[in-house]
Amino acid sequence: MRRRRVSLAVWVVLAAIALLALGPRVRVAYLTTLLLLELPTPETDGPIASRLPDPLVTRVTFEAGGRTMIADVYRPAAGSQDSRHPGIVLNHGVAAGGMKDLRLTNFADALARCGFVALVPEFIHLKEFRVRASDVDEMVGSYEYLEQIPAVDPERAGFFGFSYAGGLAVLAANDSRIAERVRFCFLLGSYYDVRSIVIYATTGYYLEGGEWVYMEPRHTGKWAFLKNMLGLVDDAGDRVLLARIADAKLTGDARDVSATADSLGTEGARLYELMMNDDPDAAGRIIERLNPRVLSFFDELSMQGNTANVTANLIITHGRDDNLMPYTESILLAENAPPEAAVQLRILESFQHVDLEFSWEGGPVGWAATLAEVGRVYAVVYALLGQGLL
Repeated sequence: MRRRRVSLAVWVVLAAIALLALGPRVRVAYLTTLLLLELPTPETDGPIASRLPDPLVTRVTFEAGGRTMIADVYRPAAGSQDSRHPGIVLNHGVAAGGMKDLRLTNFADALARCGFVALVPEFIHLKEFRVRASDVDEMVGSYEYLEQIPAVDPERAGFFGFSYAGGLAVLAANDSRIAERVRFCFLLGSYYDVRSIVIYATTGYYLEGGEWVYMEPRHTGKWAFLKNMLGLVDDAGDRVLLARIADAKLTGDARDVSATADSLGTEGARLYELMMNDDPDAAGRIIERLNPRVLSFFDELSMQGNTANVTANLIITHGRDDNLMPYTESILLAENAPPEAAVQLRILESFQHVDLEFSWEGGPVGWAATLAEVGRVYAVVYALLGQGLL
């Protein structure tokens, strides 16, 4: 009888040790479930709002990239068990709503409920549908500010970047001022090579296994790109005409702008030629004839040659049917990541660029496929939360 009691006691102790060891993972699994239920409907509160305390939100200002930035800080509720929390800089990407984009604010709110301190800066260029190399300096400065927040544990901090902002996050994580301290970068629908993004936006073709593959791109993509390039055009007259063309085409791709295009000078005509070209084999030659400022922009914001210092864990997620950034861009980024950067790559069916939607059509076969996809998205969310909470 005594031996049986000793044996039972040993099993109880082992079970207790196992529960203690698994406790944090069980909690992260629970939080992952709540966050996953929240993501498809950013315009409404999900179950996470009723089960976890409201975060504290404060407006802050700080200097970064040569300007005064504004940001919102989402902190876990007062009275949280931990005095210091993982931190994350959320970049809204190219979005008119900027830091107030509902998808972003809902995500920041949910992350704070899960235990993160989320810093959400306003990136002026991105809000105005412009991308510049100086945005990387603003990202670096934002990260440095995040590290100084007393509630943040700087050893558990990183970036989250949507779309173009994912590339900016990697470039910031490559910056020598912070490279050794960035623990993770979570990228959604990002890119590797700006030139290949331009070729896809203008022709609809991207390279897969060395062969051109066609997928209908969003018609707004190339005209938004043209507007982004205006600040790099030296000829003032061409800037005015190209802006007029881009605005007309953004209202409807069928708009006739030939009369305006005929008035362009050499510099503007080359950019317009690129916009109108539909041959992927010709696109590279057209690009190399653009002015040096545009080519420098491509080089500065592409990943090739600009990631050698990255030591952060890269969690790379991309929708297979993304018609703004082909999913092959994330594959290239994963394949060419520096050896010090641990990489997790997930190509998913449920994301259209940065928007999540599960399809429950197709009867039992379709339901089974969707459940499998839910599991894959769950693994991605768990990986993100695990960077700070495990």
